[in-house]
Amino acid sequence: MPSSRPQSEAINRITKIFAFPISAYDALVDQFIKEMDEGLQQENRMPMIPTFVYELPTGEETGVILSLDLGGTNLRVCRTTLSGNGVFDIIHQKWTISDELKKGPGVELFAWIADRIEEFLSNQCQSERPEGEFPLGMTFSFPCDQQDINVGKLINWTKGFRGQDVVGKDVVKILQDRLDAKNLRIKVNSLINDTVGTLLATTYKHPGCEIGIIFGTGTNCAYLEDQKEITKIKVGAANYESPTGQQIINTEWGAFGNASGALPTNEYDTAVNARSSQPGKQLYEKMVSGLYISELARFVIHDLAQKGELFASASGKPKTDAELGDLAIKERFDGAMMGSLEGDESETLTVIEQHFQKTYGLATSQSDRETIKAICQLISARAARLSAVGIAALIKKRELLLQSKKVIVGIDGSLFNKYPGFRRHLEGALHEIFDPATVTAKIELIGAEDGSGVGGAIAAYLSCKHQGHSI
Repeated sequence: MPSSRPQSEAINRITKIFAFPISAYDALVDQFIKEMDEGLQQENRMPMIPTFVYELPTGEETGVILSLDLGGTNLRVCRTTLSGNGVFDIIHQKWTISDELKKGPGVELFAWIADRIEEFLSNQCQSERPEGEFPLGMTFSFPCDQQDINVGKLINWTKGFRGQDVVGKDVVKILQDRLDAKNLRIKVNSLINDTVGTLLATTYKHPGCEIGIIFGTGTNCAYLEDQKEITKIKVGAANYESPTGQQIINTEWGAFGNASGALPTNEYDTAVNARSSQPGKQLYEKMVSGLYISELARFVIHDLAQKGELFASASGKPKTDAELGDLAIKERFDGAMMGSLEGDESETLTVIEQHFQKTYGLATSQSDRETIKAICQLISARAARLSAVGIAALIKKRELLLQSKKVIVGIDGSLFNKYPGFRRHLEGALHEIFDPATVTAKIELIGAEDGSGVGGAIAAYLSCKHQGHSI
């Protein structure tokens, strides 16, 4: 076996490359605030998209409401019963979206969705609402040009969907037409994304929450903003006036640093960005989210293997890409696996040993395994620290620490909920940005519950309220 000395040198070098000093926080937080403000003032900056949702729930909303969640893999239809006092009950059905539906005409996809809603009504709602219409909130995880709470024109499909016939058309109207053709007593009255849903669902259970975040495969944030700050909305526009003087903003904060170059990128970040499907875009997301940090870890491991610093034979000869197999191929090292490797606490790191043997056919030395674990730890810890920058920027921008109440931040996503140590590093970074006493007394990170289902239902409730309709 090769000596452990080159491995230690590799860890030292990678540690320096991914270092994130405490001194870097203040400038990044200030730049984050600057880019959010620019996005509220003009287009072609951080998107900072108005949502037409003008208030947060109080927790006392009541009623039975439908919602659907269309993501990349599944369709979920839900019936949420809001009982007030932050209490809700949700039942749902889930269907896998076939490749045929993804690749076929969009009108056929929406016809299939209407069929599934009809099936759900038959199975779950026969005794409900014999008179009147069910409101339905639509959580739609694809780029839309949203023109009102219930009007959104599809900009383009992502995640393998190809129905070009509906691009540029209002997805709410398309679904409503299909439901009307089936004589279903349902009114699709709101369209949101999952991040807005995360905020609404958290606030229903924890009134006072003003920030909702997803740290998962991707990352995004929604928060409540004063309407007067959204100066890019022109006089006379549909969302120029707010009945509450406020509006939820979908930040799309993954775009932070695109234009400014403020992020502390290194040679590996640059390489992963250049090989991504959208070079130069979503730079913050590429340093924070599960999809990209796992690709970053794969890239570092592959680079060290090419240099003979990992998986080398007794002679020290580096492995070829053919010998490295899937480890040499983009996105063949996912976030869940990265988390399980980092979470290996066994003395000989047997989880890492078995994974590389079974998945890639690679034998590892103890020092190989220690290096791989260190790579995962360094990249995920930096991601957590950068994630804390976004949270701190919003807290400072909105001056939330000046309020008497606690700052509640609702967070969903696999990185936050499942990745070993991510939440601990995130909270530790907030302690470094503010101070431990302030964070303990004033800031609370709460795991969100079903933002796409419950959040969609609450959006539909608030839409009914503003339209003067009873639930």
